[in-house]
Amino acid sequence: MATGYGATPALRLKRSSQSGSKAMTAAWQTIYEESSNDAFLFWAGLVDLTNLQAGDTLNIKFSKKVGPDENYIVFDQTSYSGDEIPTEHKSIKIGHIPNTYGVKIELQQSAGVLRDLYCEFYDAKRLGAG
Repeated sequence: MATGYGATPALRLKRSSQSGSKAMTAAWQTIYEESSNDAFLFWAGLVDLTNLQAGDTLNIKFSKKVGPDENYIVFDQTSYSGDEIPTEHKSIKIGHIPNTYGVKIELQQSAGVLRDLYCEFYDAKRLGAG
């Protein structure tokens, strides 16, 4: 006999322990990764670009898994140059990424003096699942 549940499992939004200052490198580095067979949401993120200066270039890549045993696939990638960032817009705001199997965000500083950048991430997981 199957058991039915009358309510959808609740998700708990919290600040990710992967938030914090990240030392940039010339190689791609993972700054956020969550992988699970339990449904979760990457709720939001922010990468503070205040430390970028003229001559610096930052690349950001967003990837996700589309199945439980699949590799990550890139679904978005973009670059920011320090001298092109408007004074009033000094951060990258990352929106919702609904996912069941995995989300990964990577940064690479491909030009300029390597900087430290502050990153903030929020995700929502099923209550009782981490």
